[in-house]
Amino acid sequence: MKKLLPAVVLVTLIGLAFAASFVGALHQPEPHGVPVGVVAPAQVAGQIDAGLAAKKPGAFEIKSYADEAAARTALGDREVEAVVLPQQAKLIVASAGGRTASTVVTQVFTGLAQAQGQQLTVEDAYPLPAGDTGGVSGMFYVLALVIPGIAIAVLAGHAGVGAGQKVAVIALASVTVALANAWLADSLFGALPGAYLGLTAVSAAVVFTLGVVVAGLVRVVGTPGVGLAALLFVVIGVPASGGPLGPRFIPEWYAAIGQTLPIGQGTEAIRNTVFFDGAALTVPLTVLAAWTLAGLLLLFIPVRRTAATATPAAQPVPVA
Repeated sequence: MKKLLPAVVLVTLIGLAFAASFVGALHQPEPHGVPVGVVAPAQVAGQIDAGLAAKKPGAFEIKSYADEAAARTALGDREVEAVVLPQQAKLIVASAGGRTASTVVTQVFTGLAQAQGQQLTVEDAYPLPAGDTGGVSGMFYVLALVIPGIAIAVLAGHAGVGAGQKVAVIALASVTVALANAWLADSLFGALPGAYLGLTAVSAAVVFTLGVVVAGLVRVVGTPGVGLAALLFVVIGVPASGGPLGPRFIPEWYAAIGQTLPIGQGTEAIRNTVFFDGAALTVPLTVLAAWTLAGLLLLFIPVRRTAATATPAAQPVPVA
């Protein structure tokens, strides 16, 4: 029985880590810095901003646009989460960019309009697909890329091949996993539809990034590298990405961490590729590239190892 106590303590600590990370991040969602475009003069936009700040300090960030076309462009480019047209009593949202954000924005601005005796018209310019009306498939889809990314790195490490061969195996697995998963999400389930090639490319990038990072960690620190990767990418990475809520509805410091990790940026890249015609991909792809480079450095940079020095054997004395 005493031999099992360390195992009990370990699994308890693992459970605490999961609960602290997931429940801590997602248990009390509150908006912070949600960008909303307003088609109105700067003075009017400032009045709206002041009114919102009085009710929900820090919840929204108001941006003024000269006309509806410019505001719609900003919505499609992922610069804002919604657009308000006060003169028309109209709100334009993009539920595909985040169900929680569009719901909260709709509730808040509907309440403001009713307080002024107006009936707000709501348009969803970028709706969620029929195959994912809850808007949660993107997060779980990325999680379905994380596990293969870690697994292929572990398997390649146990194969006893060189760094170059590991990278080749991880690249091949990344493409095959991406092709299969994108087919399921796009064609079979209709959860992430309409951009199969783009979805495949981003998916392969996510798997490859995770694979080379895990392989690099295993090379440098050994088997504990797998646990470190699981802690970083699953226990921390998934809830820090905002999960089904999005990063603007979890504690800001945790969201800031999540935006530096491949999970959050991978989710953003997939969402923008599928629903927004590839808009705002620079930051997500840059973060993935930086992690990939770090993994490759861990794989290829020589690691100093101390070797035991052997005492040279005595040489026979030549007989004259």
